[in-house]
Amino acid sequence: MIDDTIAAVSTPIGDGGIGIVRLSGPDAVSIVDSLFRSPKRITLSNVESHTIHYGSIHRQGRIIDEALVSVMRAPRTYTREDVVEINCHGGVVATRAILDAVLAAGARMAERGEFTKRAFVNGRISLDQAKAVMDIVRARTALGLEAAVDRLGGRFTQALGGLRTKLAEILADLEVEIDYPDLDVSIEALAPRIAACAEDVAQLLSKSESGRLIREGLTVAIVGRPNVGKSTLLNALLAEERAIVTPIPGTTRDTIEEDASLGGIPVRWIDTAGLREAEHPIEAEGVRRTHAAIDRADLLLLLVDASEPKHAEDDVVLNLRAGVPTLLVPNKIDLPVVWEIPPDGDWSAVMPVSAKHGTGIEALRNEILASVGAGTLPTRNSVLLLDTWERDLLRRVGERLAQASQTAREGGQADMLAEELRLAYQTASELQGIDISESILDAVFSKFCVGK
Repeated sequence: MIDDTIAAVSTPIGDGGIGIVRLSGPDAVSIVDSLFRSPKRITLSNVESHTIHYGSIHRQGRIIDEALVSVMRAPRTYTREDVVEINCHGGVVATRAILDAVLAAGARMAERGEFTKRAFVNGRISLDQAKAVMDIVRARTALGLEAAVDRLGGRFTQALGGLRTKLAEILADLEVEIDYPDLDVSIEALAPRIAACAEDVAQLLSKSESGRLIREGLTVAIVGRPNVGKSTLLNALLAEERAIVTPIPGTTRDTIEEDASLGGIPVRWIDTAGLREAEHPIEAEGVRRTHAAIDRADLLLLLVDASEPKHAEDDVVLNLRAGVPTLLVPNKIDLPVVWEIPPDGDWSAVMPVSAKHGTGIEALRNEILASVGAGTLPTRNSVLLLDTWERDLLRRVGERLAQASQTAREGGQADMLAEELRLAYQTASELQGIDISESILDAVFSKFCVGK
């Protein structure tokens, strides 16, 4: 049982309309009661749960700030403990002064994610739902928010629970075979049921791939020689004038980065300096930064000027080997096209555009998604937000089930099959936070902010 009371500022640091200091634990009400003064002379220990009260917070005989205090009693709270929230004026000084007061009165400073960790430890939410809280806070697109809300609602938890139930039923049938070998229990007959479980896992993994894109986003670098229209293409993809465009070659001397959503996926677009043998030190630094952007890109757009014959400088661009999906983008197709596409290029597709007039831009956006594995635009029901650790565990469950399915089809020994299924069951349990080590829990919740 947790017997101490924690406190933290739950609103962002800086100027704002309000600031919130949150407490959770057995002494939350009494601690705030010792600091709170109400015009109605209310004692917080006697008020009903889920009520709000106006007054002021005092320390050592001095008023710190006027406040609204919300009292919420266990178990109908986020942490299933007594929770008190002090709503004061925003700003660093006021919220910090109130936090200092509640700490001096007996509360302990909360660790990162400790409120949500207590919600998990007290059975309020599953580990999966706890992670969904962080996904909601960090959502970068509307689709990402929808997927996180679905996860908080227990979609992944329910899927894992159903999988574990199916595995438990198969294991129960196997135990009959192991304990009573004289009974006629067919190992081969279990193969379709195990295969169905493996298919469930495969579908979850497929949905998690779209979720990976939504969670982590993409980095797309636009590269080419000077004056082929890289900045114009960036503006067209963003549908706004973000980069400076002039007819002077080499206008962009540094990388320009902009975040925008593409089909619900967060994308960092990078407009780079033109690739060529640079004579000026500033331009040389721009070329160096272009290569650095290429190294961290998930996708390259190789831009060439289709209205001019191929330059020697184009070869520098076309010979890039970044080890990531690459699209060749002939630009300026609104002019007579004279640039000839090499027949043996190392790119995923050729996407002609007129960045100036918007021709081919929508087709390019769709091809960008297809090139990085998103295919058709992801929808709410096709997305599952999982982190690397969860995807790895889920893959391990799939591998165990694949091995178990093969053992069952070949009529293998019941005890061997049971061990493979137990390992799959235990790994699925770990995904739900069952019998999980404290070190893993600490690693999970350390990624949260202090007030959450």
